[in-house]
Amino acid sequence: MTATTRPNQRERILDVALALMSEHGASKMSMRQLARDCDLNVAAIYHYFESKDALLAAVVDERRYGSRLADVPDIDPSQPPEHRLRELFGYTWQGALEEAPIWRLLLGEGLRNEPTVLPVGRQLLDVLHPGLTAWIGAAIPEIAQPDAAANVVLGAMFTGFITHIFDPDRATADLESELADALVLVLLGSRAH
Repeated sequence: MTATTRPNQRERILDVALALMSEHGASKMSMRQLARDCDLNVAAIYHYFESKDALLAAVVDERRYGSRLADVPDIDPSQPPEHRLRELFGYTWQGALEEAPIWRLLLGEGLRNEPTVLPVGRQLLDVLHPGLTAWIGAAIPEIAQPDAAANVVLGAMFTGFITHIFDPDRATADLESELADALVLVLLGSRAH
């Protein structure tokens, strides 16, 4: 294996690991199964990741949530606050849907109190909340308590995602609109069209 093939191999391992873990759970995925599905031997997996815990942390870390949350979405400040809140939630919601395998993995394993997932989930929340607080403060300064609003937006996102899991036939755009309406009502006290 040459140095030029390693990054692609590592990315492939992470992609396959995420698929297996989100489908079966982190605790039920073995490194042997991962190696088999990657068409590698187990030693090759351990070359990149010293343990399953390190692999799981890398799967989440590879998503670079911290750097992604550092950039406030480009939301037109001339729009009414209701519109900006809907747009911010839409951006958050679409991002969560794009990351569905990660969320399925973390939520499922977190509910099972899987010790390898708990610190990874905590680290993700430690990045999400301040990032979302900064987004709200920058995009919707009319909200006096962006920290509290971030909790409400995260709650709506998780509620929506859980609803999506248990009602997969429901249109995600309809769910997004319903949740955005609730956020506007709760955080801004109005329903804008």
